Amino acid sequence: MTIGRRRGVLAIVLSLAAAVVCAGSCAARADDAVILYLRNTGAEPLHCRLLFGHWVDRDLGELMPSHGVEITMQQSAKDGALYIPRDDRQRLMMIETIVCGRDGDWMASFGQVDLAPLRVVRPTRVTASCAAPASAGRVACPPPVIER
Repeated sequence: MTIGRRRGVLAIVLSLAAAVVCAGSCAARADDAVILYLRNTGAEPLHCRLLFGHWVDRDLGELMPSHGVEITMQQSAKDGALYIPRDDRQRLMMIETIVCGRDGDWMASFGQVDLAPLRVVRPTRVTASCAAPASAGRVACPPPVIER
């Protein structure tokens, strides 16, 4: 076997080895499903909204004390962004935040669920909670519990 032919065979073997190694780690990763469970841990009802980019929101409705709502979303494998496909599945609705407040005094009382920690990890399930204080003031939403 000539030197040129050996180099050609070596190049093919190295290319195949790189392809095998890369198959598991270099392949495009699919976006992951994330389930977020939001619970009202306070003593009075809350009204919650899922806020998307570009001033779009989805009303999550009234959340009674000790009750919750489950939100299924996707997380981009590329950058950790959270989204829900639009109903027509043609576009992704990027999630900015979730806010909850008291009915009747919503703007002065709303609190925000901090979704930033979710974007840097790959959770499968997240449990978040919010509660209105006994007196006037903003709804408190402690950091969510993240499960991987």
